[in-house]
Amino acid sequence: AEEIKTILGWRFDFHRFLISLPENKFIAWSKDIKNLIARGETHAKELEKNIGRFTHLGVLMPFVHHFLSRLRELLDRSKNRRSIKINQDCKDDLDLMLFFLAMAHDGIDLNYIAYLKPSHIYRSDSCPKGLGGYNHHGKAWRFLLPPNLLYRASNNLLEHLASIITPWIDIIDGELGNGDCSLSMTDSSTSEGWTRKTNFKEADFDDPEEAAVRREVARVHAKHFLSLGIKEYSQWFPGRYNIVSDALSRDDDRNDDELTQILKSCAPSQVPENLEIRPLPSEIVSWLTSLLQRLPVKEQLREKHKRTRLGRGTDGLNGVDPLESAMMSFSTSSAEANETSYSEPSPWLCVKDDFRDRMSTPWLRAQSEIPFHLWHRPSENTTGRILLGTKMASSADFYRASSELSKMTTRTQSNRKRSQLECSVKSPSAKRLRPNEQSANSL
Repeated sequence: AEEIKTILGWRFDFHRFLISLPENKFIAWSKDIKNLIARGETHAKELEKNIGRFTHLGVLMPFVHHFLSRLRELLDRSKNRRSIKINQDCKDDLDLMLFFLAMAHDGIDLNYIAYLKPSHIYRSDSCPKGLGGYNHHGKAWRFLLPPNLLYRASNNLLEHLASIITPWIDIIDGELGNGDCSLSMTDSSTSEGWTRKTNFKEADFDDPEEAAVRREVARVHAKHFLSLGIKEYSQWFPGRYNIVSDALSRDDDRNDDELTQILKSCAPSQVPENLEIRPLPSEIVSWLTSLLQRLPVKEQLREKHKRTRLGRGTDGLNGVDPLESAMMSFSTSSAEANETSYSEPSPWLCVKDDFRDRMSTPWLRAQSEIPFHLWHRPSENTTGRILLGTKMASSADFYRASSELSKMTTRTQSNRKRSQLECSVKSPSAKRLRPNEQSANSL
């Protein structure tokens, strides 16, 4: 049997377990993109053709979708015009598409497009004065913003920065690489969405400078993960279960050793066995500082700093065992689903008491939930699960049951063509009266 086949426009190498963009497509698509950038202008049909190609590319690399919104907006503006100028943001996106094309041409591991169990779990958090995070091995970090960088970025952007810095540390240390699967967990739904969202519109952001920084962050993150062949998932979970990351970002009045001991005593279920707070690598500090310096200070972001209450009295002790709480749920369910008990975890989660599995429990439960469409029901039914199938009924029965009886009767018309003999016999003079008509006339 052949080990290399072309299927649906992709080249499958079953010997090396790779999927790649064929040579002819790579050459033609790269040439068209370079011509677009060089000319600096385009028209609707050309943009539509290239966006279709990029969407095809996004099947293999989901990161592509992050950078199509500006090109789609350009397409909308180009309609009913002979040509339109390509702005610098769109040129940067097109240039990034060349990087994606080169990666697709070299080949992507088939496991990258498969559904994988995360091998590395990360949690992060931020506040206006700092960022922090840790992984399931116990490697933690925190970065307290110096006074000259305060109140420049919104907390949503800081949360997003923290979520990509945490795995970046492992990349620098060589502990996250080809074939690994990363799960970034955050208590910010915005940050979680920005990791995988595909419908950004720059007009939706009031601050164009922050939008530009966010684009830069997304480009750096995409290049890191794609060039190393790392698969990524993201997951939101409630902030009250993110005690460790919250303390790393907020408690600026404690040194590393003191904070480590407090976390182990106040939130033992969330703390890895070998928790160690390390300084942020200089490479990331330099990059983060340069990004924040591009943003102006915003007085509306200024607020009073709040530290955690951990170890600051009895009120600071958390009485809930966040990771091991049996009844904890992280998603919205239907009325009947709320009655489901999680007191006994699935057997495949109980094979080994592994801290990584316990950290990823919210994500694992989210993947195993009943899909929403199974609970979607007609408006009249409010309880119970819908049937998996319904009995087929005839169209006549459907309309007979769905409409009221009409007082007017309609005569059924025959499509059969009548002969000349039938027409001569059924003349108006020969019309016979019905029995009820005859009795009526006799009266």
